[in-house]
Amino acid sequence: MYKNRIEIIKKHLDVNSQTTNNKNEVLEKELFNSIDANINVGELKLLIDSVEASKYKDAAREFIRNHPKFKENFIGLDMATYRQLVLEQCVAVANSGLIHLTDIKNNLHRYAGVVEMFSLYNNNVCTKLGVHYTLFGGTIMFLGTSRHEKYIEDANTLKTMGCFAMTEIGHGSNVRGIETTAHYDKQTKEFIIHSPTPTSEKFWIGGSYLHATYTTVFANLIIDGTNYGVHALVVPLRCPKSGAIMKGITIKDCGHKLGLNGIDNGQIRFDQVRIPRENLLNKYSDVSEDGVYKSQFNTPIKNFAATMAPFIVGRMAITKGCSGAAKTSLSIAIEFSHIRKQFGPSANNELPLITLSSQQRRLMAPLARTILFDLYIQRLTNELCQEKLPASIHAHCSGIKAVYSWFCVAALQTCREACGGQGYRSANRIAEFKNDCDIVCTYEGDNTVLMQQLAKYLLGVKQKQTNTTTNRIYLDGEDAKSLLFNFSNINQLFETREEIRLAELKQIISNSKEPAYFAFNNAIPWAVKLGFAHMTKIVFQNSINTLKLKNVKPLAHLIMLDALVSIEEDLGWFVSNHLISPNVAQSIPFLIQDLCFEVTKVSKQIIASFDIPENCKPSSKDLISDLF
Repeated sequence: MYKNRIEIIKKHLDVNSQTTNNKNEVLEKELFNSIDANINVGELKLLIDSVEASKYKDAAREFIRNHPKFKENFIGLDMATYRQLVLEQCVAVANSGLIHLTDIKNNLHRYAGVVEMFSLYNNNVCTKLGVHYTLFGGTIMFLGTSRHEKYIEDANTLKTMGCFAMTEIGHGSNVRGIETTAHYDKQTKEFIIHSPTPTSEKFWIGGSYLHATYTTVFANLIIDGTNYGVHALVVPLRCPKSGAIMKGITIKDCGHKLGLNGIDNGQIRFDQVRIPRENLLNKYSDVSEDGVYKSQFNTPIKNFAATMAPFIVGRMAITKGCSGAAKTSLSIAIEFSHIRKQFGPSANNELPLITLSSQQRRLMAPLARTILFDLYIQRLTNELCQEKLPASIHAHCSGIKAVYSWFCVAALQTCREACGGQGYRSANRIAEFKNDCDIVCTYEGDNTVLMQQLAKYLLGVKQKQTNTTTNRIYLDGEDAKSLLFNFSNINQLFETREEIRLAELKQIISNSKEPAYFAFNNAIPWAVKLGFAHMTKIVFQNSINTLKLKNVKPLAHLIMLDALVSIEEDLGWFVSNHLISPNVAQSIPFLIQDLCFEVTKVSKQIIASFDIPENCKPSSKDLISDLF
């Protein structure tokens, strides 16, 4: 009986496997053919926008195209004027009805989609919106209770503005190490917010220097000398009516920065500032009038983890800023490359830059990766909307924030260089995006720290599972194209790399004679490599799953292009670990170039699918007409 059942199951699995393989084969055949020059721009736009967010993005695009505040020049403005313009733009957005303070919890597709569209225009606008709606609004929505709903109405239209006071001069990534205190006074039923040392002053607090009415302060909650760990409390910074800074609060300007100079970052010092007991955001823990502390968790560490958990949405939202900046900058560089002529077969026959193989390679590869990252963020957004979040959500939001922002900074540099000297002019926008996006690699979590979080998650998950080893693949043979233009083979390469990287990290840690902290500390470079291996794999797998459901042209070519670029980035490792033969490895740059050539043919249609409002880009596509 059991033998028959096993045979039935085996046949069922074989059929499923064969169906999957057949599907892959159909999709892979496209790779051996030229891309149809007449791709459906509308279908591609809907794929990249997502069905869930498309209407919200289109509404935001229309707003950007038509609102007069988004037609004003911001290039070269002095800091005070720039900050005022960004404030006015954010007020206009807040009063447009495009987004609501509650969206971060109740309609994430709308909020994330709208923020992405404003990042097509300028990262200052989406950053200031993000601080208010994601960070301040997120603390109210996720950590507050009914007694904090009073902040929502005015904050929704920016009659009052909020900010987020977590980072201190002495502590950034290590939030549990912050020094700010919130002592409870039983007599007055108030918390006393205090900065006990110079390093405890809050720093880089976006929106605080000029505009914020309230801030959510993260501080150590102390009752009768007992420290219950980091908690979040709403602290008024300014009088809502007069705008005067509240007693005991000193706010300094963080000054001119590499980028985001439309944001009024501030340094805040609290000197025995008293706030009502009810200002404690009390979803998970509370303090009674007589000073009794109650929490849903039995340790401060667990309470802290619950307090921090909602901010994974912020990490996902930050990637939207990367997406918009990358898409606009790539569009600028690609349009310029189709117009700008330089060199040719003869002195009087110059050809567009886009005909150069080097220009195709440097622009088509990041174009492909931007789209695939966006598709993966769609998956994360859907997961964040689920009632029960998957266990992987924190690790994957951390991972995509790290790899997307690192990639974005590199891609913007590539776009700048691809436009030559004209890319260096501020009027042509790429320089502004480049400077503004640099900070994304360290705010909302330093990227290297986030990759460590991802690696620790993988160490924990894999240890709980039954040990399995992917069938080791070795790509060797004369027909490298057939071996590599095979989604199953690529997937095996990525899965095997992750398994080897994981085993390597575990071995390094277990071989260490140091205590656990130092053992992992000595292995951080290997942890980061594991994080990259994992993110490459799951972004690829998500892209393939999307392709099987929606075979929108030229998605198959974009997936294969990015996959081969990812392999080439680590090609020495794949060869030295006997996963790819030297013969096949030598073919990879040529296959990448062939794919770049194919994608170049439809590059105008691809950037048209981004549907970027013209006022997000320079006044002229050739980047020089404004000079005459």
